[in-house]
Amino acid sequence: MFNKRKDYINLVIAIVTAFIFIKIVDNYESILGGIGGIISILTPFIYAFLIAYILNPLMSFLERKFKLKRAVSMLITYSLIISIIFFLVMGLVPKAVSNLADLIESLPQLTYKTQNWVNDLTANVDILNKVKVKFLNEFASLIPKMTNIVSITLNTIFMKTISITVSLVNILFGLIISIYVLYDKELFIKNIRKFIYVVLKKRKGDMIIDFFGHVHEMIGTCIGTKAIDSFIIAIICFIGITILKSPYTIIITIVVGVTNMIPYFGPFVGMITAFIINLFFNPIVAVKILIFLFLLQQFDAWYLDPKLIGNKVGLSPFLMILAITLGGSLFGVLGMFLAAPSMAVIKIYVDKFMMKYGDRIDQLD
Repeated sequence: MFNKRKDYINLVIAIVTAFIFIKIVDNYESILGGIGGIISILTPFIYAFLIAYILNPLMSFLERKFKLKRAVSMLITYSLIISIIFFLVMGLVPKAVSNLADLIESLPQLTYKTQNWVNDLTANVDILNKVKVKFLNEFASLIPKMTNIVSITLNTIFMKTISITVSLVNILFGLIISIYVLYDKELFIKNIRKFIYVVLKKRKGDMIIDFFGHVHEMIGTCIGTKAIDSFIIAIICFIGITILKSPYTIIITIVVGVTNMIPYFGPFVGMITAFIINLFFNPIVAVKILIFLFLLQQFDAWYLDPKLIGNKVGLSPFLMILAITLGGSLFGVLGMFLAAPSMAVIKIYVDKFMMKYGDRIDQLD
């Protein structure tokens, strides 16, 4: 009798679950809209936790190094960050937007000048044989296409900049809320740990906490330390291209600094972008800047990056390139930025699995 009743209960649960699932599928747009509404309400709090996560290393460093109290270290941290934001908003961003708008406006005229330069070169050099002339003509035909690509890219960056400014209010609220998160960070961490253990119990809870510990470590190495590396490269780039009298130094510096965050592929994107922009104005300067940025990237690859990051990530070039390719294909630019820490965490667990079951595999051989 008891077993029959149990079977009926299981059947009712299965029917109710199937009914709910069907309703969810039928009304997925409304459900997603509702989830989107909840996320938009919680956006300032999401920003708050992200800001607190980013600022925590600096605050912790001040507390640990100079034995400062929490309130004093927070005051220094937020004063420094607000000063940097003020400098960016009042000084760097207007110049970058102005340079970007001027570059977009000048692209048609620059294309016309470059085409004339190639045509003059083809007409005045008699020594060139037919193959070389054809090559130059093909190059001339590629210029409008290159211009179109650059124009689309710059317009996309411009529109993204505008969309970011729309979110400024949420970021400001997040900055304010992050003060309370950082001040009581130990309490937040303690409560989160408790919640994980209550829901998932001890064994699975330990696994989740261990997983996020590895994620935190790899994000700090692959993104945090790499950001410092890219900031140094951006400063050297700005000084170098200013000496070489490049136009649009702010735009080029930002592109080189940001793309340097992407291993292997990123530096080449920055170099080519700087070369194409300068090619429109002065081909000789464009070649000099290309050589300068190539040497700068060699300095980064052979000295600066190993000094700052070393072999902490533990990824071979093959795995790094595979991660960036997959990340870029699936999630775009954000996927390329997060590819290295994601692959590093995956490798940690693959290595653990191989260590655990490697002996059994060897015995089978």
